[in-house]
Amino acid sequence: MARVQDEIKESKAGLIAHIIGAIAFLALGICLLVLDAAFISQLVYSFSVLVVGILFICFGAYYMIKYFFNHEFTRISNYGFTMGVILVIIGAVFIFKADTISVFIDALVCLIGVIFGAIMLQQSFALFHIQRHSWFLSLLLGLATIGASIYLMMINTKFFSGEMIGSVYLIAVGVISLLSLLMMVIGLRGHKKDSTKAFNRNMEESPLTNKKDNESIFEEEPVVNIPEEKPAEPKSQDDTMFEE
Repeated sequence: MARVQDEIKESKAGLIAHIIGAIAFLALGICLLVLDAAFISQLVYSFSVLVVGILFICFGAYYMIKYFFNHEFTRISNYGFTMGVILVIIGAVFIFKADTISVFIDALVCLIGVIFGAIMLQQSFALFHIQRHSWFLSLLLGLATIGASIYLMMINTKFFSGEMIGSVYLIAVGVISLLSLLMMVIGLRGHKKDSTKAFNRNMEESPLTNKKDNESIFEEEPVVNIPEEKPAEPKSQDDTMFEE
């Protein structure tokens, strides 16, 4: 159980990025339906690449700082610093090449959708491992997200042109990502409760705690009563005990 808690603590940055991305997809989809699509399109193409670049740099700096403060360099298999450097480089490229990257913003949206789908698949494997029935639904949602993302990328969908399909996709991916994350949280809580119940049940059924009348767990050694032999007392009329 302690190991699971440590893994959850170490994945906070990824969890925050997942939530922010899902909410961003959901908000963009709703804005495209409610507000002027042309205004949203101009706003996205102008600032979204810069915002993504800044987020990459922030997360990269977080991983590099955490690498030193948590003494992760003591573990040879930990590549937190390398991941941080890569994220910072990607963020810098997004900022300084924003005009070039903005041309591929629609493909980038689909790529992020594929990443969301892959996260759902990983969550379904985790739910299956802890024996939660919701793993199958998470698996289907992940496969559907990946399939839809690849299909829209192949037909060169313009998400910010005001087409309904783009808005529906953004809203659907945002909602599905949050739903999958919620199923993961519920599954982990259920697994924790089941583990606690199983531990308590095993403790109650253990011979160390289920001994009746507080009897000792060790068998008592048999007691052998050996009669004590007393020296025979001389008879009062026996004169042999006196020397002549």
